[in-house]
Amino acid sequence: MTAMKILVVEDDPDVQFLIEAVFSMDDRFAVAAVAASAEEALETARTTEPGVIVLDHGLAGALTGIEAASRLKEVAPNAEIILFTAHAELRHPAAAEPAIDAFLLKTDSAKLLPLAQRLTGMGARPA
Repeated sequence: MTAMKILVVEDDPDVQFLIEAVFSMDDRFAVAAVAASAEEALETARTTEPGVIVLDHGLAGALTGIEAASRLKEVAPNAEIILFTAHAELRHPAAAEPAIDAFLLKTDSAKLLPLAQRLTGMGARPA
């Protein structure tokens, strides 16, 4: 079985590492690529065909995460997009963006893997 590909769109190396560490706990997932900007993520999504995109809002480059979400969904229509941000005030704008499948605050990073498992229909890994 091939692992579900994760595209991490995050410009902070510490947070990139955190996300990679979270997904390394379940071998059904594999971080396929990391992009620091939405523009880079759009190019990468075309070639990697991710199943999950973990998307920050404040990124290097001109586009924000919320602005990039619909474009990412166009190039990776089957991907589940999780807006993973430090900004609680973005909860409602994220909910209003149909391309965003879930919203999670970076302070709740322990919930990232269970959220991705639920969105992809994998459920928690049996103990």
